[in-house]
Amino acid sequence: MAKRQFQLTDDEIEHFRQRESRTRDVHELKRLQATRLYGSRVALSQIMSGIGCGESSVRQWAMDYRAKGLAGLRSQWKGGNRSRLSEAQRETLKTKLHQYRPLDLGVSQAEYWTVRDVAVMVERWFGVVYKESSRYQALLHASGFSYQRTTKVYRSQPSARVIADFEAELEKK
Repeated sequence: MAKRQFQLTDDEIEHFRQRESRTRDVHELKRLQATRLYGSRVALSQIMSGIGCGESSVRQWAMDYRAKGLAGLRSQWKGGNRSRLSEAQRETLKTKLHQYRPLDLGVSQAEYWTVRDVAVMVERWFGVVYKESSRYQALLHASGFSYQRTTKVYRSQPSARVIADFEAELEKK
């Protein structure tokens, strides 16, 4: 069995603890804790079960720490497609949505903006495509538009006058 080469000094462990107490990112916290424990000679099996990560991840995080320091353990996750449009682009979108109708731009024959219409125009104007339709709903809401639920119209139901005539006919009998 090979002897572990990675070991942290007391000062390094203290820096890890300070960083752990300051971070708000759970992914970074996981990396910091796993690397600190690994550098403190805790058994890999205990780290893997306690932190909930794999052996290769722990070793990779230790190498990242050696190469880049604590900065190497920061989370690289950018938040999905939440911020694909900049604030300036969002303001431009808001202005254009209030200035034009889908009918004016030839997107659809609709008078009012729909999620599908906004998706087409966001891609056309900014080259951005979101994976979830809820992102387009959020853009509409941020632009000052409210969600309008459609009403159900039963086309097979007779009109109120036909029903009234039918009920009057029943009364006569």
